[in-house]
Amino acid sequence: MTTRPQNLLDPGFELTLRPMRYPDFYERYRDAIKNTWTVEEVDLHSDVADLAKLTPEEQHLIGRLVAFFATGDSIVANNLVLTLYKHINSPEARLYLSRQLFEEAVHVQFYLTLLDTYLPDPDDRAAAFAAVENIPSIREKAEFCFKWINEVEKIDRLDTKTDRRRFLLNLICFAACIEGLFFYGAFAYVYWFRSRGLLHGLATGTNWVFRDETMHMSFAFDVVDTVRKEEPDLFDDQLQQQVTDMLHEAVEA
Repeated sequence: MTTRPQNLLDPGFELTLRPMRYPDFYERYRDAIKNTWTVEEVDLHSDVADLAKLTPEEQHLIGRLVAFFATGDSIVANNLVLTLYKHINSPEARLYLSRQLFEEAVHVQFYLTLLDTYLPDPDDRAAAFAAVENIPSIREKAEFCFKWINEVEKIDRLDTKTDRRRFLLNLICFAACIEGLFFYGAFAYVYWFRSRGLLHGLATGTNWVFRDETMHMSFAFDVVDTVRKEEPDLFDDQLQQQVTDMLHEAVEA
């Protein structure tokens, strides 16, 4: 007979949804289902004409923006599979993570469609997809992401407090720095164009991506708060300093 875990980060793979230990996670899953959208609902036809109205500098900005997102959501999805799903030991939470993985796939499809629409030249599209390797500003963001994935990717079980703190740093990094700071900062550019009556298709899709990302962050911070209640000793001065340093590094990137 398998003993049920006592805490959210206890090693194992609990499958029992009744009695439900974390009903709030289950409600987050249900709320996410209500927000289902598809890329085919986004009308990009007017965006092509709008792009021709932009200055070369503004076109450059849009190209970099879409190039960043083309790989950014894939990195987030990889971390979901390689890290979060493996260590958050709650079937309710894993339901939400499964839903989030679907949403990341929709986001990747959205930015792929944007690239195909905005950059009809195959060489331009190839360069955009290679941005994570060739454009220093995007490469720096990607390296920041991979640094925190690598910190926990090879940990099979969170048996020690050290490993649990490393996991928490990964979770906080992806919620606060990547889906928060990096993505929200990029959304601001989109809404600047929308305020000028431009790129309505991009703004429509971004609204839905923004809604999804907001829920992703809220879920992640709920996990952090749950762990804080269950294992308050994990949140020591060292962890606080590491989070502070991480945020400074993210801002620099």
